[in-house]
Amino acid sequence: MLGVTPLWATTAWSVSTPHKKVAFTFDDGPKPEHALPLIQLLKALQVKATFFLVGQEISHHIDWVRHLHDDGHEVANHGYTHRRLPLLDDAEAQMELRKTNQLIYRATGQWPRFFRPPGGQFNPRVVALAANEGLTTILWDVNAKDYVGQSSRFPVPDEWRVNGKAVHPRDAIAQAVMDGVKPGSIVLMHNGGDVLKALPKMVAQLRAKGYEIVTVGDLLADGVAVSGPQSYTLTGHVPD
Repeated sequence: MLGVTPLWATTAWSVSTPHKKVAFTFDDGPKPEHALPLIQLLKALQVKATFFLVGQEISHHIDWVRHLHDDGHEVANHGYTHRRLPLLDDAEAQMELRKTNQLIYRATGQWPRFFRPPGGQFNPRVVALAANEGLTTILWDVNAKDYVGQSSRFPVPDEWRVNGKAVHPRDAIAQAVMDGVKPGSIVLMHNGGDVLKALPKMVAQLRAKGYEIVTVGDLLADGVAVSGPQSYTLTGHVPD
């Protein structure tokens, strides 16, 4: 056990910056049937984003990850099997991180700098293990909730209803982002689903308000990481 998290084992929920910049992040994958339409859309919108990818999927789609990197997107670590790292011992958690790092290096020629814990579940031990692998743990301060309504685990909330009828997910996702965004925000989204329909509206609204959309690395280079809760291990925070 590593015990107390060292000072260099950092987390970032957002970034303190005077500039109107926001980072788009996409979790899970890479599954080409979901990710390729997303990449094509981001290219059309002239947006660069950070992708937190699952190692097992990377191993099946090395060429696709290389293409993602070559297009200017940032490739980051989301564990090897998407298991919740606080539930694993040190050796298992280290394998999840290290194996995914190696696959990302194999695909891109660069070691990843960032890690997002699967399910958003982490604790100081996980943060320290990630730091030992050269990774800063990245969370988020804006949740697009693009998974809402896709399963019984995540029913449509009351705020997504008008006169008892559900608002179109495209509009609800865009509104969830616009309601929470501020300079330095890190936005959580996922590959595929209704986020594809929401992105054009979201990007247009952000740019109309003067925001620049960047990668997590570019955002951190422009300010100082803002920390938050140092653990989260409950279930149901974000989807599998």
